[in-house]
Amino acid sequence: MKPISTKELDLYNKKNGSEPDVSPLMPLSAHLTELRNKVIISLIVLCITTLIGFSTSREIIKLLTNIAPIDTAFLQIKPGEFFFTSLRVALFFGLGIASPIIIWQLASFIVPGLSSKEKKVAVPILAGAPVLFCIGSVFAYYFVAPSMLNFLFGFGKDVISTSISIENFVSFTLMIMAICGCTFLLPIIIFTLANAGIVNSKMLINKWRYALLASVISGAVLTPTPDPFNMSIVSGILIALYFISWGILKMVQK
Repeated sequence: MKPISTKELDLYNKKNGSEPDVSPLMPLSAHLTELRNKVIISLIVLCITTLIGFSTSREIIKLLTNIAPIDTAFLQIKPGEFFFTSLRVALFFGLGIASPIIIWQLASFIVPGLSSKEKKVAVPILAGAPVLFCIGSVFAYYFVAPSMLNFLFGFGKDVISTSISIENFVSFTLMIMAICGCTFLLPIIIFTLANAGIVNSKMLINKWRYALLASVISGAVLTPTPDPFNMSIVSGILIALYFISWGILKMVQK
């Protein structure tokens, strides 16, 4: 029998010991194929939800026009304006409905390559982002957009009558909903920065004056109307989300 060297014996023991074998890495071509399949699935889902949105675009546009001031006249001043407006509404609707599936496809590609600690951070972020965006959009529909429209349409109402292109009205309303939806993602951003070690609850509370100033400036930039009332709404949302994020972060760190 051929004698076994010490080096060979050490390797043999490691192989049969309790240490797990390292699985081979997936080749780059397999990663690209998997990514392509997930992109194709996401596009198919987006097309389906957009078609559903287009079939219900009339009802969605009616819901959007309901928040306009009374006696507002909606006009179609270009050929096919209502048709292209319906496409825009359908795409917005399709993205909103398909976003959980798209994010799930993205997560199923990224999360397996993360460590257990990174998964605990990535999963809540990916799951919470679409929920917070939808909450912000609904909040804008019921509170922010109506107040802005009342101010814009009410200014000079005793001099002129209110008429607006349906395309401009829908674009303005969807823009306000998208801005508020992105604003509600502030807790996700703070949570990500906290887990990256960039910020913590003590830093947030110590820098609250800078956060207050940044919220006021952001409210002035994001608000398309010059009145202080609507600017204060957006700024108030940012300030409230900032302190809510601080409270949640402080509880989590404890």
